[in-house]
Amino acid sequence: MSRYCGAPVPARQAQRFMSAPMKRYPLTSDQKWQLDEDLTKVDDRLQEIIILMRATYGEESQPVIRAEETAAALQRLKWVLERTQQRRQAAR
Repeated sequence: MSRYCGAPVPARQAQRFMSAPMKRYPLTSDQKWQLDEDLTKVDDRLQEIIILMRATYGEESQPVIRAEETAAALQRLKWVLERTQQRRQAAR
């Protein structure tokens, strides 16, 4: 959990964090497998939530729209992770 608990980071600290180069490490096989499993579970649960929101609030309601937007954002995350992995494999 962030030490700021959602509060904005002071500008000086934000600049320091952004200017420092970050080391990046590829996911291990186990981490990749766990991430795929977690994303699949989240996607399945979101689909169940969308069905519930439709039944409760109606097809064109804001809760349904927001749930569908959330599912779309998750799909975009999956796609970008897939493209990133493909690029890394192609670079080898």
